[in-house]
Amino acid sequence: MSANTSLLDLYLDATIIANPVERSTVIQNIVNVLKEYSLDKKYEIKMSDGVLLLLTVENGSLSAVLRTHLNGLITLTLEEGSSSSFLTNICSSNEKVLQGVEELRKRLNKAVQKRVDRIPILKRGLEVPNYFSSSDERIFEYDFDKLVFQADSPFQNVKILHSPTFGNTLFLDDLQNLAESDLSYTHGLMKYGELSYKDQEILILGGGDGGLLHELLKEKPKFITMVDIDQLVVDACREHLRGACFDSLDKLKGDNYEVIIGDCVKKMDEYMKEGKMFDFVFSDLTDIPIATEPEGELWKFVKKIVTMALQVLKPRGRFLSHATGIGCVDALQEYEKMLRKLPTKVEFRSHSAFVKSFLEKWVFYEIWEI
Repeated sequence: MSANTSLLDLYLDATIIANPVERSTVIQNIVNVLKEYSLDKKYEIKMSDGVLLLLTVENGSLSAVLRTHLNGLITLTLEEGSSSSFLTNICSSNEKVLQGVEELRKRLNKAVQKRVDRIPILKRGLEVPNYFSSSDERIFEYDFDKLVFQADSPFQNVKILHSPTFGNTLFLDDLQNLAESDLSYTHGLMKYGELSYKDQEILILGGGDGGLLHELLKEKPKFITMVDIDQLVVDACREHLRGACFDSLDKLKGDNYEVIIGDCVKKMDEYMKEGKMFDFVFSDLTDIPIATEPEGELWKFVKKIVTMALQVLKPRGRFLSHATGIGCVDALQEYEKMLRKLPTKVEFRSHSAFVKSFLEKWVFYEIWEI
């Protein structure tokens, strides 16, 4: 079962769309091009902001939806099933799909004498999901070729996909988490090479993929405590993400580390009552929200984590956290506003690193109390 979605955008003047006669002429020119591929108009619907047309071939294997917009944009969406002859109608059988849609773009451009853009073809019905979004909601198409693991825990959907480019890659609720190729993420979070972890006491909040734990253990710390709420994530990564965690999750307790399956908020509350303190606290939990206002439960959670982490830090201790993609400017600004309004006065600095499987630069923070 498969299908392709081909998208084309035609850029006309708003005055043309607003004029019924000129609009009708343009639409007819487009329809004439589509008729060359056996697409016939079936329905026309007048809408408050334009016109919508549905065209299909006789056997229904190909459909086209044409819609005009008052701002001058015309969108054309073509859906074809695996049995469609659309591509062979517009290009020879040994040519690629992309060339066929490009030929259609050229014909439409000639028909309307205006700019026509082709958006990359979306492949539908794939056995392995390949479309995910960036931190600022841009679409990425990956090369995942195998569903390695998938299950629902009490907290989230856990998925590990294999990519020839990135290796096995962890997704939590379909959000990119870590790939075996993503050492730059872990080193970015650690400020690798700039901070010393030798003989230090360290707390990791989250981090169930084991990547951060593995890299920190190389630094010969005094002791690392890692607290992650999801046993399923830890188990899945132990087996399927060994290019990131290696053998660090094989045992949940070693000479200088312990992995605790539990709620990190409750654990930090225990530490505060006990007076237990750390030299470094890492937050490897959720990304900061994409929002222009610091509202909602997720923002409250982010603020709570920072506030509590600062309370279990030793004097001169450091809180290190990832944030979000560098393109989420508003969210990063809100995060920094939140830091400035914390009950405890802090200083902070940010840095970024390109993370391969994220396909974007990721921002990290180092925060300390003053």
